[in-house]
Amino acid sequence: MTPITSSQHLTTARIRMSDSAILAGSVSLLYAFALMAWPTAFPELLARVFYGGYFYRTLAVLLVAANEGLFAFIFKRRNEKPSLMTAAYIAFLTITLVFVLRAVLTIADQQAQLARFLQHSSIHGGITPAELLVYTHLGIVSGIFVPYLIVRLTQTYVSATQYAELDLKARSTAAGQ
Repeated sequence: MTPITSSQHLTTARIRMSDSAILAGSVSLLYAFALMAWPTAFPELLARVFYGGYFYRTLAVLLVAANEGLFAFIFKRRNEKPSLMTAAYIAFLTITLVFVLRAVLTIADQQAQLARFLQHSSIHGGITPAELLVYTHLGIVSGIFVPYLIVRLTQTYVSATQYAELDLKARSTAAGQ
C-alpha cells in the first residue's frame, strides 16, 4: 500500500440497516403495547398534545434522541470513533422528516375539516384521534428508519467516489515510478 492511500484513507460510518430496523421494530412494539394497555387514553393523549401545539416539538425531540442514541450505540459496539458530522446529518434528516410529517398532517387536517364542513357535521372538525394514531406511527417509524437509509446510501456513494479517487492517485503514482 502506498503512503498516499494510507494517509488519506477516510473512515466512514458503517451503518447497517438492521440496526435502525431493530429500533423501529421495538418502538412499534411499544406503540402497540401502549395502544393495547390504554385503548382510549393513548389516542386522547396524542390528540391533546396535537391540538395543544406541542406534537411536532415533542416528536422531533424524541426522534432525535432515539436516533442519536442509536448512533452512539452503533459506534460504541464497534469500538469506533463517531463522526460528529454524521451525527449532525442524522439529526438534520430527522428534523426534516418531522417537517414533512407536519406538512402531511396539515393537509390531512384541512381535508378532514373541509369534509366535515361539507357534511354539515357538528363533530369537531379535523383529524380524529384514530387517524392521528396512524399518522404518528408512520412518522415515528419513518423518522427512525429513513435518516439511516439516507446516511447509508449517501455514505456508500461518497466512499465509492473517494476510493475511486484514491485508486486513481495510487495507480498514477505507481505508473510514474
